[in-house]
Parts: sequence; structure tokens; C-alpha cells
Amino acid sequence: MTNEIMTPTNERWEEFIKRLEGKEGCDFKEKIKDKPESITWRCSSKKNKPFATAILKKMGNINIKKSLKYFDEHGGHCDCEILFNVEK
Repeated sequence: MTNEIMTPTNERWEEFIKRLEGKEGCDFKEKIKDKPESITWRCSSKKNKPFATAILKKMGNINIKKSLKYFDEHGGHCDCEILFNVEK
């Protein structure tokens, strides 16, 4: 296990966020083109953050337990809340 924690100051943060927004994560989509109010996404609403956890595992060299704790401490209580609440 590594000591690297995924936070907004991590050099791989943008990669993580893009993956969490995308198909392997919350899969944000506009149902109607150019209508931001039509955006949909999926979220398990689970505190174990299964999308974020899977992405962090694939990224490797990340301390998942400490990263999830950081997300919780900064308002990221589920996968989509990481995107909405944990920022630079």
C-alpha cells in the first residue's frame, strides 16, 4: 500500500475526476443537447463509493482508505458528491 492520497492537490486529480465523471463512474450525460438542466448521472449513494474505489484501484499506487476518508471529510459522502463537493 502506498501513502499517496487522492486529493485536489494530487497531480493525478484531473485524471481521477474525468474518470469519475465518465462511463466508469457517474456517467454524466446531457439528455438534450445544449440543455444543462437535462443532465443525468448515476450514483449508488453508498458511503463506500464503489465507482471512486474501483477507479482508484485501477489507477494504482493510491491509499484508497485514506482517500475515501479525505472525501468524507470534505463533503464527498458518495460518488457524485465527490464531484460536487470536493474541489481545489
